[in-house]
Amino acid sequence: MNVKNLDNRFKKVALWIVNDRVIVAFLLVIGLFIAGEIIVPGFLAFQHIMTVFQASFFLGLIGLGQTMVVISGKEGLDLSVGGMFVIGVVISAAITQGKDANLPLAFFVVIVAGFILGLINGFGVSFLNIAPLIMTLAWGIALRGIALFTTKGVHYGKASPILEAIGLGSLTLGFGQNPIGIPWVVVIWIIVIIIVHFIMRRTRFGKVLYGIGSNDRAAMLTGIRTRIVRLLVYGYSGMLSTLAGMIMLGYVGEPNINLGYTYVLPSAVAVIIGGITFGGGAGSYLGAVAGSIFLTTLESILATLQLGEGGRQVIIGIVLLILLGSYGRRTREE
Repeated sequence: MNVKNLDNRFKKVALWIVNDRVIVAFLLVIGLFIAGEIIVPGFLAFQHIMTVFQASFFLGLIGLGQTMVVISGKEGLDLSVGGMFVIGVVISAAITQGKDANLPLAFFVVIVAGFILGLINGFGVSFLNIAPLIMTLAWGIALRGIALFTTKGVHYGKASPILEAIGLGSLTLGFGQNPIGIPWVVVIWIIVIIIVHFIMRRTRFGKVLYGIGSNDRAAMLTGIRTRIVRLLVYGYSGMLSTLAGMIMLGYVGEPNINLGYTYVLPSAVAVIIGGITFGGGAGSYLGAVAGSIFLTTLESILATLQLGEGGRQVIIGIVLLILLGSYGRRTREE
């Protein structure tokens, strides 16, 4: 093989990497971890990486619903995820009351309530033709209001021991003096990623979802009930957000109605960082996973540096402007 052919192959591989947004997103994560190690020695320690992944899980689970909504097209976006998240926290705390025996009922009520509340978003968007931005933002505000009104600011109940074990516990691997611990939420997340990747790429639901996102009218002409599909997608997003809230209760132990506020815009930004465009019909949940880890890692580095809240917000804002501006430019060029 001569030098010219080798150079051409290298250029093709480099071009393939640059054009694959999921790969670019994971490269950004790797670069951020390396930067973290340079700034804060020990940042790349296995247990610290697991801690970052554990914190990323909640944004990643919410981001799954956001991914489906965005891929479904029609400028889909779910800004009610924060309110849904709070509802999940409040309901699970009120039902479990710190008792494992109440956990199955809490799980059932949380996912059913989340699905039904998400369907309201879907109905407004699909059948009343309300813009997703307006519908989901208004519904999210209403849900936070409902949570505040019903609790009157008092945090009732708490997580059960099993729920706390899921949120905070780890799967211990290895024997001897240096066993490693993988957080249970990370194990759950890996399983979710595998299942979702299979569903989105290998099942009819995944093909339909990408189809209506790419061309809603063409999908309708083939007999697909696009409004029903989009209705269900918002229902799934609500269900995943309330489930994330329930698991977060296990992570923090005590309920807090302010927990969901920090996930609204980051869930949308994580999707964009992962290369999923708001045009719909394209993208991968793996990209949203990378985006979730990136945002959490960036926040972790800034917190480790003990920057004030104002400084952290400025730096995060600048980084996101650069990334999103770059992605927007690439999208227009394509």
